[in-house]
Amino acid sequence: MKMPLSILATILFLTSCMQDAYEKGEGQYSHMQAEMVMAHADNDKYVDYVITDEGERLVVSTPFTSSWMTTADSTYRGILYFNKGDKVAEPIGFNKVTVLRPKQWKDVKTDPTKLETCWVSTNKEFLNLGVRLMVGSTTDTEAKHLVGAHMIDKKTNIDGTKTMRLQFYHDQNGVPEYYSLRTYFSIPLTELAVDSVRIYINTYDGITDKVFCCK
Repeated sequence: MKMPLSILATILFLTSCMQDAYEKGEGQYSHMQAEMVMAHADNDKYVDYVITDEGERLVVSTPFTSSWMTTADSTYRGILYFNKGDKVAEPIGFNKVTVLRPKQWKDVKTDPTKLETCWVSTNKEFLNLGVRLMVGSTTDTEAKHLVGAHMIDKKTNIDGTKTMRLQFYHDQNGVPEYYSLRTYFSIPLTELAVDSVRIYINTYDGITDKVFCCK
């Protein structure tokens, strides 16, 4: 699934502000796309190819790395901004997406957040959440958001299908709430062995729940 146009619009706006008013023709960002991908890092921790959520394998024209890629010959979840060629991706930017593996938390925190979007990837491997966390400057080095996916239960429905109920775990944990920051999370579905997932998310407008088919 392509990323929401609002992200692309923001990047393009910032870019256009730095361009000469009389510049003509096509620029680096003219055909930019943004997609959730699994990025493969080689033995030197450089991304050499990605697999999109549509299942397409794209070779990276210019391998890249990041400080948070700490394991060689591994895969990383992220949003790739790129120009697309014939089975080739010309990278422009890559943002980390945190993967939340469901587990049962002892003390479940449900501090509110702003839910922007929620969808299942085309390949049915991830449930993706786009939220806005409230953030702000603080001298408290221990203050940081804690997030997760709390596994409530797994139940068998009347038709024999299985549904897992999840709660979006969120602890504001002392972070000031001055402005919002868009953040994306992915929850693996293939490990859950269910037909559908119902997720509950506490927002500033109250509890919302959404149901998604996993197969």
